[in-house]
Amino acid sequence: IGAAYPLATCPVSGKPLGTNPVVAILSETPRASDKGREVRFCCNGCRANFEKDLRTNLPELDKKIIKAQMPYFPTGNCVVMTSEPMAAPDSPEAMTDGQNVVIGNRLYRFCCKACVRKFKKNQEKYDEMLMERIIQQQSKSYPLEVCVISGRAYGPNPNQIVVANRMVRTCCAGCSNRVKQNPAQYIAVLDRANANKAK
Repeated sequence: IGAAYPLATCPVSGKPLGTNPVVAILSETPRASDKGREVRFCCNGCRANFEKDLRTNLPELDKKIIKAQMPYFPTGNCVVMTSEPMAAPDSPEAMTDGQNVVIGNRLYRFCCKACVRKFKKNQEKYDEMLMERIIQQQSKSYPLEVCVISGRAYGPNPNQIVVANRMVRTCCAGCSNRVKQNPAQYIAVLDRANANKAK
């Protein structure tokens, strides 16, 4: 349910996941919205420790995802009440302003709990709106002129997808699907490109 696990590290040990992580799809969860959520671990021991206390460990994982994705969340307003302003993502207030909620491994920002409920009733609609905002904002500073998978120039009409609230451009739908399956790997490619651009 939702996006693939978006972090490059194990939520228990903090170690890099490497090329063969242990993948868990959560079935019995304290929150209904977490059922079917994917989490990746460095080893089976970490998976067992995580699943032993989901009531504690899922909110801790959410905090890590919020911290990682907040800088890339589009500036502006609540996802649902688009006239309701929110604290800027790069401000200290962003971490406590309104409702920062992780649904399906992705951060969403709402002004209130009523908007969270409204969002869950029509998530597809709001996801489309949010994707448009992210693409519009991140297009201006996108650091690559080639596909993150193939290395080929993607031309004037690239495939544009959003993973972990980051826009990624690819040359074709096949490459986009590979990005969706392992977002952390290709977000790292963007981060390296941004670092090189800043030098």
